[in-house]
Amino acid sequence: MPSAAGVVQTGVADLIKQGCIDGVLMDIDGTLTNSDPIHETVFREMLMESGFNNHQPITHEYFKEQISGGNNAILTAKLWPNWTQSAREAWIDEKEARFRALAATSLKPLPGLLDFLQWLQQRGVRVGAVTNAPKANAQIMLAGIGLQSHFEVVIFGEECTRPKPFPDPYQAGMVALGLTPERTLVFEDSAAGAMAGVASGAITVAVLTSQSAERMQAVGVKECIQDYTDMLDMNTRAELAAQ
Repeated sequence: MPSAAGVVQTGVADLIKQGCIDGVLMDIDGTLTNSDPIHETVFREMLMESGFNNHQPITHEYFKEQISGGNNAILTAKLWPNWTQSAREAWIDEKEARFRALAATSLKPLPGLLDFLQWLQQRGVRVGAVTNAPKANAQIMLAGIGLQSHFEVVIFGEECTRPKPFPDPYQAGMVALGLTPERTLVFEDSAAGAMAGVASGAITVAVLTSQSAERMQAVGVKECIQDYTDMLDMNTRAELAAQ
């Protein structure tokens, strides 16, 4: 049952302990590090500058429901349907440059992430990253939290036939690591990303950095966590401490 915070615990960590999981695929933005506040700041500033919503700032709820986790090309086509493709691309380039400037020195891994990754490694679970972020952004974020060489594979939505919310990026990650959906965990923070994970057939876990448990449960996630400390019980912590 949901806790007071809306977090559901259904034993996903037990699946790892029991050897039922061969691989984990993790989003980057908002899932490894809480980068959404930076995205929201940049989007709000640039949308105001560009005249969106009569130059009035978008609300936090609008960002969460309409923008967070989305693909740039799809988002800008929706936000600026009358702009030329080149104008939308220039807007995207400027937005991402501003994001990278802020993200380069301000990001930290989510609580428990490094211990969780160590625990997966000890158990022989393969780990990859799957992101809708542009490659340059993803590289800066991974470097900023010290994980630039940790993942066996990094799949970019912009290089797939269809980005999230379609399942293609997660399916590509499974192919790259030789995984089957029923033995794969996906970690996601956005509704669009969770939709992709669920549609791929993987067991999908929501990290509640940017969305409510209720919204992520409606998408079909198996479990919701606040951060990766929720994946580490006392026995797991003892295992890690003994290394």
